[in-house]
Amino acid sequence: MAQLFFTDLAALDRPLRVDGASAELPAAAMAIANKAALSDGVPFILGDDGSYDVVLNRFFRSCPTMGLRSPNSLRAYARDVLTWQRFLTEHREGKTVWQADHQDVAAYHAARRRSGPPHRISAASWNRAIAALEKLYGWAVDEGIMAASPFRHTIAWRRIGHGLAPVRISRARERAARSGDPRFIDMERYMQFRDVGLRGRLPDGTEDTAWRGRHGERNALFAELLVTTGLRLEEAGSLLTAELPRSASVQGDRQRRRSIPFRVPASIAKGNKARDVRLPLRLLRQLGDYIELERANLLDRHRHQRCNDAILVTAIERDVAVLIERDQRVRLDLLTPAERRRLIVYSDHGDHAAVLWIGERGRPMTSGGWEAIFHRASERCRSFGLDVEVTPHTLRHTFAVHMLALLLREQFGTVLRDGPDVDDQPGAGVYRRLIGDPLQKLQWLMGHASIASTHIYLDSLEECRALVDAAVEHWAAELDEPGAWQ
Repeated sequence: MAQLFFTDLAALDRPLRVDGASAELPAAAMAIANKAALSDGVPFILGDDGSYDVVLNRFFRSCPTMGLRSPNSLRAYARDVLTWQRFLTEHREGKTVWQADHQDVAAYHAARRRSGPPHRISAASWNRAIAALEKLYGWAVDEGIMAASPFRHTIAWRRIGHGLAPVRISRARERAARSGDPRFIDMERYMQFRDVGLRGRLPDGTEDTAWRGRHGERNALFAELLVTTGLRLEEAGSLLTAELPRSASVQGDRQRRRSIPFRVPASIAKGNKARDVRLPLRLLRQLGDYIELERANLLDRHRHQRCNDAILVTAIERDVAVLIERDQRVRLDLLTPAERRRLIVYSDHGDHAAVLWIGERGRPMTSGGWEAIFHRASERCRSFGLDVEVTPHTLRHTFAVHMLALLLREQFGTVLRDGPDVDDQPGAGVYRRLIGDPLQKLQWLMGHASIASTHIYLDSLEECRALVDAAVEHWAAELDEPGAWQ
């Protein structure tokens, strides 16, 4: 059975032990790997017999040049391609991905969408898989590897700007698909998760003398960063201490503002799109305390062990890092999450990681490490009978839902203060200002490429549900007593 792997460039320098003997990668193989311009985290698939499909894996290396730059999206695409390859091998007479035709697509749809409940996937999952495969076959046709894609298309007209434009749509896609509702929690359950799950307190707020967890305050502070800014896990986990606003630069703002804009670098944002988020000054002060106390103590106890692929710098200024090698400078907003974890500040007192969040032995925290911490915290909450299940992404959704509610309330107040609508079309301006403006503001804060991704949070608002419930009651009353609500 074909297997999926991910490139680890640091492994090239590590000796391999075979039957008790240590062996290193030959120089010729190292030269080939360097010539291939491999990147950390890029997926590759090995066949049943361990064979390496050069063309298929070249597609994964080409994905970043085709707009697929998010590591998580690339991994998801690779898993979809792997599932397709296994289906062809096991159920379509051993076909390769390059031999597939539209009949194989029909059979795949039957297996994935019309099979029994344990194996059936949702329409949204099916469409996501189709998007990955269409990307693969579109690339293959452009490269001359295949004469035509196994997916058939139709032309639809879509409104773009003030006109209409033809758009190719795969016939395999399902129109009724919708993304799942975002998972979010209310403030009460968030406080339980933070204090009981992460800080190790008892449900009544007192200390739990039996708790043996570590770094509870650091973990709670990381959760606060996610829920107050809407940052993605990789964005928040890739921040450098030098990127945080200076305390002196915001000293004068504390009396006037409670938050300041903070620029999320393009290199760690999804789709390589930088954006501004609001960073509460209260949270900034707490981050400063963490850096000066817990983080500093952890670094004093465990100096970072320099790895072979470390990026050594002598200093990190506001926007650049000064490399030891030839005193070169590199812009911080060009460093990827993986490179940031390799960034080591060298000094006479020893080396230390440049990233904000560090764990045991002074090493940078990883996304997997944070997910494990959140999982254990949720389990601890449930052990006390608390209905709490939180992941880092849950807190991003929580921020979005509560922020949208606040934006809508603020916008309602603004419209009521401004008086009647002044747009040409009756009600158009009010609708735009009540709904469109808050959604657009949230879109910017969340970093969504399309506002359609932001619309899903409207369904989660209690205010919207209350309006719908009220409308249903009014409609029922109108049926019972016509004119009752006129």
